[in-house]
Amino acid sequence: MKWQFSELQTYKDEPLQFSETVTLDDKLLSQFSDVIKEITPIKVVGFAQADDDDILVHAHVTGELVTPSTRSLQPVTLPIDLDIDEIYIKDKQHEERYSDEQSVILIEDGTINFDEALLEYIVLSVPLQVLTDDEATNDTMPAGKDWSVISEETYENLKQENEQQNTPLAGLADLFKD
Repeated sequence: MKWQFSELQTYKDEPLQFSETVTLDDKLLSQFSDVIKEITPIKVVGFAQADDDDILVHAHVTGELVTPSTRSLQPVTLPIDLDIDEIYIKDKQHEERYSDEQSVILIEDGTINFDEALLEYIVLSVPLQVLTDDEATNDTMPAGKDWSVISEETYENLKQENEQQNTPLAGLADLFKD
């Protein structure tokens, strides 16, 4: 999805409505193959409108992707359902019009490449912890020969026990027991 900035400037009164199905699997799999293993065609519905020599783009994105489980690397299917709001400007001084929370992009070549925004938002929508259904319902952590995964709570308890046992005067604790 690419638009010419000057072409979108003509949509001041009525926004340019768009509804497209975009295939991003080649770009996503080549750039982010460690995070995304598969992706369905993405449905993008939204509008673009000119506002004071800037372009406002709003899009609702839906689809599905497959990412590896963070525990076992088994494939997990996740839904994509997100909104994108971006502001494209040609003049760097127009940045002052917007707050720091808004996504403002400076356009230098006159072309808005919305596919790049889609790529970034989709990758950022993948959670840091992804578990299969079995992993989410089962508390059993993976283990192997001489190793096992433990929860943070168990780790803190073990750490506290080790600190109590490893104090320099721990050997003297039983000295005056009688």
